[in-house]
Amino acid sequence: MKILISGLIGFVLSTLLVTVGFWKTILIIIITLLAAGIGSLLGRYNINLSVITKIFTRK
Repeated sequence: MKILISGLIGFVLSTLLVTVGFWKTILIIIITLLAAGIGSLLGRYNINLSVITKIFTRK
């Protein structure tokens, strides 16, 4: 199972490198890790984001 996951990660990284370049790939990785960390913290502390959702879904 680890071989499949690491192969998939390698494929995605190589595709990103070829299509958007090295620095943009690094930027995408950093933004993804930051978003995952923020999401993890929000989940750990049970922060309710329904107020923000209501602001964006208002008509």
